[in-house]
Amino acid sequence: MASDQRIAVLGPLPPTRGGIARHTALTAAALGERASVKVWSYQRQYPKFLYPGKSEVSADLPRHNDLDERRIVDGINPLTWVRTAKEISAWEPHLLVFPVWTFFQAPAMGWMARSLRKRGCETCAIVHNVFDHAQAFWKARLSLWSLGQADRYVTHGSDLADQIRSHFPGARVDVFPIPLFDDFPPAMHVLKREYALELLFYGLVRPYKGLDVALHALALSGRKDIRLTVAGEFWQGLADTRALIETLGISDQVNLIPEYISDADTAELFDRSDAVVLPYRSVTGSGIVATAFHYQRPVIVSDHPALRELVEQFDAGWIFPSEQPQALADILKSLDREATERAGINAKSSAAFLTWHNYAAKVLGGDFGDGPMSAAETEAVR
Repeated sequence: MASDQRIAVLGPLPPTRGGIARHTALTAAALGERASVKVWSYQRQYPKFLYPGKSEVSADLPRHNDLDERRIVDGINPLTWVRTAKEISAWEPHLLVFPVWTFFQAPAMGWMARSLRKRGCETCAIVHNVFDHAQAFWKARLSLWSLGQADRYVTHGSDLADQIRSHFPGARVDVFPIPLFDDFPPAMHVLKREYALELLFYGLVRPYKGLDVALHALALSGRKDIRLTVAGEFWQGLADTRALIETLGISDQVNLIPEYISDADTAELFDRSDAVVLPYRSVTGSGIVATAFHYQRPVIVSDHPALRELVEQFDAGWIFPSEQPQALADILKSLDREATERAGINAKSSAAFLTWHNYAAKVLGGDFGDGPMSAAETEAVR
Protein backbone atom coordinates (compact mmCIF):
# COMPACT_ATOMS: atom_id res chain seq x y z
CA MET A 1 0.00 0.00 0.00
CA ALA A 2 1.38 3.40 -0.93
CA SER A 3 2.39 5.89 1.74
CA ASP A 4 -0.41 8.29 0.75
CA GLN A 5 -2.99 5.72 1.87
CA ARG A 6 -4.89 6.32 5.10
CA ILE A 7 -5.69 3.56 7.59
CA ALA A 8 -8.03 3.99 10.54
CA VAL A 9 -7.47 1.62 13.44
CA LEU A 10 -10.29 1.17 15.93
CA GLY A 11 -9.68 -0.60 19.24
CA PRO A 12 -8.28 -0.45 22.78
CA LEU A 13 -4.73 0.72 23.45
CA PRO A 14 -2.52 0.64 26.56
CA PRO A 15 -2.86 1.63 29.36
CA THR A 16 -5.88 -0.64 28.90
CA ARG A 17 -4.78 -4.03 30.16
CA GLY A 18 -4.64 -7.19 28.13
CA GLY A 19 -3.30 -8.69 24.97
CA ILE A 20 -5.93 -7.09 22.72
CA ALA A 21 -4.80 -3.56 23.59
CA ARG A 22 -1.13 -4.48 23.22
CA HIS A 23 -1.84 -6.23 19.92
CA THR A 24 -3.82 -3.26 18.59
CA ALA A 25 -1.04 -0.82 19.47
CA LEU A 26 1.69 -2.90 17.85
CA THR A 27 -0.46 -3.49 14.78
CA ALA A 28 -1.11 0.24 14.41
CA ALA A 29 2.58 1.06 14.85
CA ALA A 30 3.57 -1.48 12.18
CA LEU A 31 0.92 -0.22 9.78
CA GLY A 32 2.22 3.29 10.41
CA GLU A 33 5.52 2.30 8.79
CA ARG A 34 3.64 1.76 5.53
CA ALA A 35 0.81 4.30 5.51
CA SER A 36 -0.77 7.21 7.34
CA VAL A 37 -2.46 5.78 10.44
CA LYS A 38 -4.81 7.20 13.05
CA VAL A 39 -6.20 5.25 15.99
CA TRP A 40 -9.59 5.75 17.59
CA SER A 41 -9.35 4.12 20.99
CA TYR A 42 -11.37 3.48 24.12
CA GLN A 43 -11.79 5.72 27.11
CA ARG A 44 -13.73 2.86 28.74
CA GLN A 45 -14.54 -0.69 27.61
CA TYR A 46 -16.82 -2.00 30.35
CA PRO A 47 -18.89 -0.63 33.23
CA LYS A 48 -17.03 -1.31 36.44
CA PHE A 49 -19.65 -3.71 37.80
CA LEU A 50 -19.19 -6.00 34.77
CA TYR A 51 -15.39 -6.10 34.91
CA PRO A 52 -14.22 -8.95 37.19
CA GLY A 53 -10.68 -7.61 37.66
CA LYS A 54 -9.51 -4.78 39.87
CA SER A 55 -9.10 -2.33 37.00
CA GLU A 56 -9.12 -2.43 33.21
CA VAL A 57 -6.19 0.02 33.02
CA SER A 58 -2.66 0.04 34.41
CA ALA A 59 -0.31 3.01 34.43
CA ASP A 60 2.79 0.83 34.00
CA LEU A 61 1.87 -0.33 30.50
CA PRO A 62 3.94 1.08 27.62
CA ARG A 63 2.36 3.95 25.71
CA HIS A 64 3.08 4.25 22.01
CA ASN A 65 3.60 8.00 21.92
CA ASP A 66 4.24 7.95 18.19
CA LEU A 67 0.65 6.90 17.50
CA ASP A 68 -1.86 9.52 16.40
CA GLU A 69 -4.70 8.50 18.68
CA ARG A 70 -8.07 9.71 19.92
CA ARG A 71 -9.43 8.15 23.13
CA ILE A 72 -13.09 8.64 22.44
CA VAL A 73 -14.96 5.31 22.37
CA ASP A 74 -17.08 4.23 25.32
CA GLY A 75 -18.17 0.61 25.05
CA ILE A 76 -21.53 1.34 26.65
CA ASN A 77 -22.31 4.80 25.23
CA PRO A 78 -23.70 4.66 21.66
CA LEU A 79 -23.36 8.42 21.30
CA THR A 80 -19.57 7.97 21.27
CA TRP A 81 -19.92 5.36 18.53
CA VAL A 82 -21.76 7.87 16.36
CA ARG A 83 -19.20 10.58 17.07
CA THR A 84 -16.30 8.22 16.37
CA ALA A 85 -17.75 7.01 13.07
CA LYS A 86 -18.25 10.61 11.95
CA GLU A 87 -14.66 11.54 12.86
CA ILE A 88 -13.23 8.53 11.05
CA SER A 89 -15.38 9.17 8.00
CA ALA A 90 -14.34 12.84 7.87
CA TRP A 91 -10.70 11.70 7.66
CA GLU A 92 -11.64 9.62 4.60
CA PRO A 93 -9.59 6.48 5.29
CA HIS A 94 -9.13 3.80 2.66
CA LEU A 95 -9.15 0.98 5.24
CA LEU A 96 -10.62 0.42 8.70
CA VAL A 97 -8.90 -2.20 10.87
CA PHE A 98 -10.72 -3.34 14.00
CA PRO A 99 -10.38 -6.27 16.44
CA VAL A 100 -13.09 -8.82 17.22
CA TRP A 101 -12.64 -10.51 20.60
CA THR A 102 -15.75 -10.43 22.80
CA PHE A 103 -19.51 -10.23 22.33
CA PHE A 104 -19.67 -7.27 24.74
CA GLN A 105 -17.85 -5.02 22.28
CA ALA A 106 -19.68 -6.43 19.25
CA PRO A 107 -22.40 -3.72 19.20
CA ALA A 108 -19.85 -0.88 19.31
CA MET A 109 -17.37 -2.38 16.86
CA GLY A 110 -20.02 -3.73 14.54
CA TRP A 111 -21.99 -0.50 14.40
CA MET A 112 -18.96 1.67 13.68
CA ALA A 113 -17.57 -0.76 11.08
CA ARG A 114 -20.98 -0.95 9.39
CA SER A 115 -21.22 2.84 9.29
CA LEU A 116 -17.78 3.22 7.68
CA ARG A 117 -18.41 0.39 5.25
CA LYS A 118 -21.60 2.06 4.05
CA ARG A 119 -19.53 5.14 3.23
CA GLY A 120 -17.17 3.17 1.00
CA CYS A 121 -14.35 2.33 3.41
CA GLU A 122 -12.91 -1.19 3.21
CA THR A 123 -13.09 -2.99 6.56
CA CYS A 124 -10.71 -5.64 7.88
CA ALA A 125 -11.49 -7.52 11.10
CA ILE A 126 -8.64 -8.91 13.17
CA VAL A 127 -10.36 -11.90 14.72
CA HIS A 128 -9.04 -13.02 18.09
CA ASN A 129 -12.21 -14.96 18.90
CA VAL A 130 -15.30 -15.76 16.88
CA PHE A 131 -17.21 -16.61 20.05
CA ASP A 132 -16.56 -16.07 23.74
CA HIS A 133 -15.38 -19.11 25.69
CA ALA A 134 -18.72 -19.21 27.52
CA GLN A 135 -21.25 -18.26 24.87
CA ALA A 136 -25.05 -18.14 24.95
CA PHE A 137 -27.02 -18.22 21.69
CA TRP A 138 -27.82 -14.50 21.73
CA LYS A 139 -24.20 -13.64 22.40
CA ALA A 140 -23.14 -15.78 19.44
CA ARG A 141 -25.62 -14.01 17.17
CA LEU A 142 -24.28 -10.64 18.30
CA SER A 143 -20.68 -11.72 17.66
CA LEU A 144 -21.56 -12.99 14.18
CA TRP A 145 -23.39 -9.75 13.34
CA SER A 146 -20.25 -7.79 14.24
CA LEU A 147 -18.08 -10.12 12.17
CA GLY A 148 -20.43 -9.65 9.24
CA GLN A 149 -19.47 -5.98 8.98
CA ALA A 150 -15.98 -6.88 7.66
CA ASP A 151 -14.98 -7.18 4.02
CA ARG A 152 -12.14 -9.54 4.93
CA TYR A 153 -10.51 -11.13 7.95
CA VAL A 154 -7.09 -11.77 9.49
CA THR A 155 -6.76 -14.33 12.26
CA HIS A 156 -4.10 -16.30 14.10
CA GLY A 157 -4.76 -19.98 13.44
CA SER A 158 -6.30 -22.39 10.98
CA ASP A 159 -9.09 -23.56 13.30
CA LEU A 160 -10.30 -20.00 13.83
CA ALA A 161 -10.10 -19.37 10.08
CA ASP A 162 -12.26 -22.44 9.51
CA GLN A 163 -14.84 -21.11 11.98
CA ILE A 164 -15.04 -17.82 10.10
CA ARG A 165 -15.37 -19.53 6.72
CA SER A 166 -18.11 -21.80 8.05
CA HIS A 167 -20.24 -18.74 8.85
CA PHE A 168 -19.13 -16.59 5.90
CA PRO A 169 -18.55 -18.91 2.94
CA GLY A 170 -16.32 -17.40 0.29
CA ALA A 171 -14.90 -14.75 2.63
CA ARG A 172 -11.23 -13.89 2.39
CA VAL A 173 -9.57 -15.10 5.58
CA ASP A 174 -5.81 -14.69 5.98
CA VAL A 175 -3.88 -16.46 8.71
CA PHE A 176 -0.78 -15.21 10.51
CA PRO A 177 0.27 -16.22 14.06
CA ILE A 178 0.47 -13.57 16.76
CA PRO A 179 3.86 -11.87 16.30
CA LEU A 180 6.30 -11.74 19.18
CA PHE A 181 5.36 -9.21 21.84
CA ASP A 182 8.67 -7.40 21.59
CA ASP A 183 7.63 -4.32 23.55
CA PHE A 184 8.16 -6.06 26.90
CA PRO A 185 11.25 -4.83 28.77
CA PRO A 186 14.43 -6.90 29.09
CA ALA A 187 14.87 -8.89 32.27
CA MET A 188 17.27 -7.70 34.96
CA HIS A 189 17.78 -11.33 36.15
CA VAL A 190 16.67 -10.61 39.70
CA LEU A 191 14.82 -13.92 40.23
CA LYS A 192 17.02 -16.96 40.81
CA ARG A 193 16.27 -20.48 39.70
CA GLU A 194 15.95 -22.55 42.87
CA TYR A 195 14.52 -25.79 41.48
CA ALA A 196 15.85 -28.21 38.87
CA LEU A 197 12.98 -27.15 36.63
CA GLU A 198 11.09 -23.84 36.82
CA LEU A 199 7.71 -23.78 35.08
CA LEU A 200 5.44 -20.77 34.55
CA PHE A 201 1.67 -20.53 34.18
CA TYR A 202 1.06 -16.88 33.28
CA GLY A 203 -1.83 -14.55 32.64
CA LEU A 204 -5.45 -14.03 33.56
CA VAL A 205 -6.75 -17.20 35.25
CA ARG A 206 -10.06 -18.55 33.99
CA PRO A 207 -11.41 -22.14 33.98
CA TYR A 208 -10.83 -22.73 30.26
CA LYS A 209 -7.10 -22.17 30.73
CA GLY A 210 -6.75 -25.45 32.63
CA LEU A 211 -4.66 -24.45 35.63
CA ASP A 212 -6.11 -27.42 37.51
CA VAL A 213 -4.75 -29.72 34.79
CA ALA A 214 -1.24 -28.37 35.38
CA LEU A 215 -1.57 -28.76 39.15
CA HIS A 216 -2.75 -32.36 38.87
CA ALA A 217 0.07 -33.10 36.43
CA LEU A 218 2.66 -31.69 38.80
CA ALA A 219 1.40 -33.97 41.56
CA LEU A 220 1.21 -36.99 39.22
CA SER A 221 4.78 -36.48 38.00
CA GLY A 222 6.09 -37.44 41.42
CA ARG A 223 8.93 -34.95 41.05
CA LYS A 224 9.78 -32.73 43.98
CA ASP A 225 12.39 -30.71 42.11
CA ILE A 226 9.89 -28.80 39.95
CA ARG A 227 8.38 -25.45 40.87
CA LEU A 228 5.29 -24.11 39.12
CA THR A 229 4.82 -20.35 39.35
CA VAL A 230 1.22 -19.27 38.78
CA ALA A 231 1.20 -15.55 38.01
CA GLY A 232 -1.96 -13.69 37.09
CA GLU A 233 -5.19 -12.17 38.27
CA PHE A 234 -7.96 -14.65 39.10
CA TRP A 235 -11.38 -13.72 37.80
CA GLN A 236 -12.78 -16.72 39.67
CA GLY A 237 -11.68 -19.87 41.46
CA LEU A 238 -8.86 -18.58 43.67
CA ALA A 239 -10.15 -20.28 46.83
CA ASP A 240 -10.72 -23.53 44.94
CA THR A 241 -7.21 -23.35 43.49
CA ARG A 242 -5.64 -22.89 46.93
CA ALA A 243 -7.66 -25.82 48.25
CA LEU A 244 -6.60 -28.02 45.33
CA ILE A 245 -2.92 -27.19 45.86
CA GLU A 246 -3.26 -28.16 49.50
CA THR A 247 -5.16 -31.37 48.72
CA LEU A 248 -2.57 -32.46 46.15
CA GLY A 249 0.25 -31.89 48.63
CA ILE A 250 2.23 -29.56 46.37
CA SER A 251 2.09 -26.34 48.40
CA ASP A 252 5.87 -26.15 48.61
CA GLN A 253 6.15 -26.49 44.81
CA VAL A 254 3.64 -23.85 43.74
CA ASN A 255 4.47 -20.16 43.84
CA LEU A 256 1.05 -18.53 43.64
CA ILE A 257 0.96 -14.84 42.65
CA PRO A 258 -2.79 -14.12 42.22
CA GLU A 259 -2.62 -10.56 40.96
CA TYR A 260 -2.05 -8.46 37.87
CA ILE A 261 1.59 -8.76 36.77
CA SER A 262 3.41 -5.63 35.62
CA ASP A 263 5.56 -5.71 32.51
CA ALA A 264 8.74 -5.45 34.60
CA ASP A 265 7.70 -8.42 36.75
CA THR A 266 6.61 -10.30 33.64
CA ALA A 267 10.13 -10.02 32.28
CA GLU A 268 11.61 -11.48 35.46
CA LEU A 269 9.14 -14.37 35.65
CA PHE A 270 9.74 -15.44 32.05
CA ASP A 271 13.47 -15.03 32.55
CA ARG A 272 13.46 -17.41 35.54
CA SER A 273 11.27 -20.01 33.84
CA ASP A 274 12.61 -22.98 31.90
CA ALA A 275 9.29 -23.46 30.10
CA VAL A 276 5.82 -21.93 30.00
CA VAL A 277 2.80 -24.20 30.48
CA LEU A 278 -0.46 -23.63 28.58
CA PRO A 279 -2.82 -26.53 29.45
CA TYR A 280 -5.85 -24.85 27.86
CA ARG A 281 -9.18 -26.61 27.46
CA SER A 282 -10.00 -24.33 24.54
CA VAL A 283 -8.04 -21.63 22.74
CA THR A 284 -8.10 -19.65 19.49
CA GLY A 285 -4.73 -17.94 19.88
CA SER A 286 -2.37 -16.93 22.64
CA GLY A 287 -0.28 -13.88 23.22
CA ILE A 288 1.43 -15.83 25.99
CA VAL A 289 3.16 -18.02 23.41
CA ALA A 290 4.28 -14.82 21.65
CA THR A 291 5.63 -13.54 24.96
CA ALA A 292 7.39 -16.82 25.75
CA PHE A 293 9.04 -16.87 22.33
CA HIS A 294 10.11 -13.24 22.81
CA TYR A 295 11.95 -14.30 25.97
CA GLN A 296 13.30 -17.39 24.17
CA ARG A 297 11.33 -19.78 26.32
CA PRO A 298 9.73 -22.98 25.03
CA VAL A 299 6.13 -23.89 25.77
CA ILE A 300 4.26 -27.00 26.91
CA VAL A 301 0.80 -26.86 25.35
CA SER A 302 -2.41 -28.81 24.98
CA ASP A 303 -3.07 -30.03 21.46
CA HIS A 304 -5.37 -27.30 20.15
CA PRO A 305 -4.40 -26.14 16.64
CA ALA A 306 -3.66 -22.54 17.64
CA LEU A 307 -0.99 -23.79 20.07
CA ARG A 308 0.11 -27.02 18.41
CA GLU A 309 0.84 -25.40 15.03
CA LEU A 310 3.37 -22.96 16.49
CA VAL A 311 5.15 -25.62 18.53
CA GLU A 312 5.38 -27.89 15.49
CA GLN A 313 6.55 -25.11 13.18
CA PHE A 314 9.54 -24.22 15.31
CA ASP A 315 10.04 -27.40 17.35
CA ALA A 316 9.80 -25.07 20.33
CA GLY A 317 8.17 -27.19 23.00
CA TRP A 318 5.99 -30.15 23.86
CA ILE A 319 2.37 -31.08 23.11
CA PHE A 320 -0.03 -33.22 25.14
CA PRO A 321 -3.73 -34.18 24.73
CA SER A 322 -6.04 -31.56 26.18
CA GLU A 323 -7.47 -32.25 29.65
CA GLN A 324 -5.18 -35.21 30.26
CA PRO A 325 -3.00 -34.39 33.27
CA GLN A 326 -1.30 -37.79 33.17
CA ALA A 327 -0.02 -37.06 29.66
CA LEU A 328 1.38 -33.74 30.88
CA ALA A 329 2.87 -35.49 33.91
CA ASP A 330 4.64 -37.96 31.59
CA ILE A 331 6.32 -35.00 29.83
CA LEU A 332 7.37 -33.50 33.15
CA LYS A 333 8.87 -36.77 34.40
CA SER A 334 11.66 -36.72 31.84
CA LEU A 335 12.02 -32.98 31.17
CA ASP A 336 15.30 -31.31 32.08
CA ARG A 337 16.97 -27.94 31.63
CA GLU A 338 19.16 -29.13 28.77
CA ALA A 339 16.05 -30.02 26.75
CA THR A 340 14.30 -26.74 27.53
CA GLU A 341 17.38 -24.77 26.53
CA ARG A 342 17.49 -26.53 23.15
CA ALA A 343 13.79 -25.83 22.60
CA GLY A 344 14.33 -22.23 23.70
CA ILE A 345 16.88 -21.75 20.93
CA ASN A 346 14.24 -22.95 18.48
CA ALA A 347 11.71 -20.53 19.98
CA LYS A 348 14.17 -17.72 19.36
CA SER A 349 14.25 -18.61 15.65
CA SER A 350 10.59 -17.60 15.33
CA ALA A 351 11.62 -13.94 15.66
CA ALA A 352 12.76 -13.84 12.04
CA PHE A 353 9.26 -14.60 10.76
CA LEU A 354 6.80 -13.61 13.50
CA THR A 355 7.37 -9.86 13.13
CA TRP A 356 4.89 -7.01 13.23
CA HIS A 357 6.27 -5.86 9.88
CA ASN A 358 5.23 -9.17 8.30
CA TYR A 359 1.93 -9.08 10.15
CA ALA A 360 1.15 -5.60 8.85
CA ALA A 361 1.75 -6.84 5.31
CA LYS A 362 -0.84 -9.54 5.90
CA VAL A 363 -3.36 -7.02 7.27
CA LEU A 364 -2.84 -4.93 4.15
CA GLY A 365 -3.57 -7.92 1.96
CA GLY A 366 0.01 -9.05 1.30
CA ASP A 367 0.79 -12.70 0.63
CA PHE A 368 2.76 -14.45 3.35
CA GLY A 369 0.91 -17.70 2.82
CA ASP A 370 -2.27 -18.87 4.51
CA GLY A 371 -1.81 -20.91 7.64
CA PRO A 372 1.29 -22.45 9.17
CA MET A 373 4.63 -22.01 7.44
CA SER A 374 5.89 -24.70 5.14
CA ALA A 375 8.90 -26.77 6.13
CA ALA A 376 11.00 -24.70 3.76
CA GLU A 377 9.83 -21.42 5.30
CA THR A 378 10.45 -22.74 8.80
CA GLU A 379 13.97 -23.83 7.88
CA ALA A 380 14.66 -20.46 6.27
CA VAL A 381 14.26 -18.58 9.55
CA ARG A 382 16.56 -20.90 11.53
